[in-house]
Amino acid sequence: MNILLKNIHIVSPEQKLDKYSDILIIDGIIEKIGFNIATTIKPIQIINAKDYTCTPGFYDMHVHFREPGPTHKETILTGAAAAMNGGFTGVLCMPNTEPPLDSPYIIETFIRRYSNLLADIDFTGCVTKNRAGKELSAFMSLSDAGVKGFTDDGSPVEDPLLMRYALEYCVQLDKVFIQHAETTALSNKGAMNEGKVSTSMGLRAIPTISESVMVARDILITKFIKGARYHLQHISCADSVELIRNAKKNGLNVTTEVCPHHFILTEEACFGFNTNAKMNPPLRSEHDRQALIEGLRDGTINVLCTDHAPHTDYEKSMGFYEAPFGIIGLETCVGLSYKYLVETNVISFKRFVEYLAVNPRKILKIETPKIKEGEAANLTILNVNKEWKINKGKFKSKSRNTPFNGFKVKCKPVAVINKNQIYFSDL
Repeated sequence: MNILLKNIHIVSPEQKLDKYSDILIIDGIIEKIGFNIATTIKPIQIINAKDYTCTPGFYDMHVHFREPGPTHKETILTGAAAAMNGGFTGVLCMPNTEPPLDSPYIIETFIRRYSNLLADIDFTGCVTKNRAGKELSAFMSLSDAGVKGFTDDGSPVEDPLLMRYALEYCVQLDKVFIQHAETTALSNKGAMNEGKVSTSMGLRAIPTISESVMVARDILITKFIKGARYHLQHISCADSVELIRNAKKNGLNVTTEVCPHHFILTEEACFGFNTNAKMNPPLRSEHDRQALIEGLRDGTINVLCTDHAPHTDYEKSMGFYEAPFGIIGLETCVGLSYKYLVETNVISFKRFVEYLAVNPRKILKIETPKIKEGEAANLTILNVNKEWKINKGKFKSKSRNTPFNGFKVKCKPVAVINKNQIYFSDL
């Protein structure tokens, strides 16, 4: 693959790059960065990129690709296509599959099978066997197989002793512990946030303390274990933001992520029993949404991710209690995050790139791609000023469960480059 990107805006925060230049890529390697690059190499694809911006490839550290298991919803191949279409060159798959990813053999098989895809497909391993919360998985074997971290996502690690042991193993293996923070006795099989909306709809609900109580406990255990790294998934409420903020101030290595649906929508999106607004953790109050925005503004929150959770139209057409939690997000994240964070001056474009490309990899101890001569090209290319409308009919995901269809957004993915391949977005 030979490509010449002409007059493209390069933004790479770690390298302190913010400039216009040509980029010549030969056989997937950045051969030259400069002005008026000429080459006699053929064949070569020349792209007039004066309206485009390139960054290190975006990385989503929270996706569900349903393989092994209900692959009628998504496969690793269709999920990778959705990622590339949405501007991502890498993803981290959660282990709540069928069977769960507690087997080194499955991890090794998948890494080998999908290593040639443009998108980097990484995996987490289960904290507990079968995600049952009773007995720890084979941490060392899973680490040797190549997992990037440990989580029982979709389920919390509720047993405090197992939580302690898991963190201690993660320290030994230099892996991050990734927690779905939920106290299930407090969430009480609820379907949405506890508040005025749930009361008016007559629905059993999930209070914010179901999340924040677990976060508070986890922070204390993390403090107790020297060298522990704790990452809180899909933060949703104000109390959790404040707990993480204070933990950081006290020098603990704690990080967290947020999804666009939590900082854009509130519980009111559930009115009309809209199952595409049903997720776990649930959409919260306006007060919580504003706290998430402030957490993004001041850096308490480190990562933008999607929690891409595909479900069929049939499943989402069930009653509100019966319908599964979750929405897809790989093909909406970039446009939504730019519109509601960068355009509103919550964060700068540089911070936007850090949240999508740099920080996820830092947390997982994956090297951030460099836009530098001699380095492999791993790039996300955007038309930052392009306004576009989200159209789920253009998604590459097998599923269509999104509350954002028809939303007008800005910053359109153009292409991704990785592993000597290029993919042009069709959004």
